[in-house]
Amino acid sequence: MMLKKMLLLCMLSRKNFLKACLTSLVSLLFLSFPYSAKAQTFKLTTTQFLNHRSGILKCGYRKGKLTIKNPEDTAFNKPKTPPGNRMEADLDLRCEGYRPPIPLIALLPTSNSGITLAEHPLLFFYIPDANLANTTGELIIYDEKLENIIYRHNFSLNASDSIIAVDISNSRDLPQLEVGKSYFWNFSIIFDPLDRSDSSNVGGWIQRVVANADIKHQLATASPQEQPSIYAAHGLWHETLASLAKLRCTYPNDATLASDWESLLQQVGLSEIARKPLAQCN
Repeated sequence: MMLKKMLLLCMLSRKNFLKACLTSLVSLLFLSFPYSAKAQTFKLTTTQFLNHRSGILKCGYRKGKLTIKNPEDTAFNKPKTPPGNRMEADLDLRCEGYRPPIPLIALLPTSNSGITLAEHPLLFFYIPDANLANTTGELIIYDEKLENIIYRHNFSLNASDSIIAVDISNSRDLPQLEVGKSYFWNFSIIFDPLDRSDSSNVGGWIQRVVANADIKHQLATASPQEQPSIYAAHGLWHETLASLAKLRCTYPNDATLASDWESLLQQVGLSEIARKPLAQCN
């Protein structure tokens, strides 16, 4: 019944078409995450994955040649349930470390979880405004029991104060995500490979679901511009984000697409990065 209402909502005028669906997406993500990933998060302590250990002081980021003054108070809607945390922990710094105005952020709802149709979905992260020289990005994916690492990928970071997309589709080491299973991932910016306590970390859950007949029918005749609203109406966070990002790169001057992107991020409490550039478009 809820799905039918959302689909009717998506048949509004073009002006309100996508924003209405995005609102439905947020509601669906918060109210009806379809599997048990949220319950499974209680099996793990924050210290095992997210560097929330008491007493650890971080050097943190290094200042670049141009820096922005750090605002005194920046409000973030931080999730309360471990181990998922879409925002970097606000820890004390040592050795004159630099705290960027906005921390490392995973583009996720406040539930720290999202569903996808993809065997290898794109994951999006905001990389802080800092000097990235000699830093490394690392993505680790764990099985749903949090017992085994099924994927580890290290790569250089080149774009600061930007949103990056981590594409895992070309990895020969990563098996396809299985339908109905939950996976926990952890993304890190590594400053010192010999002292991982100094790394910045975010993490979250992802589940792969199967496309039902309704989704397949709609996508079969949809234009690229119509696809984000279809994904949004069905609560598919990762597809909504990826399809909108691709359109924004293809049509960089389209004000409607820019507005839709900003609206999506604002609805999940990520207004601070809603206008940050997409590194994949450059």
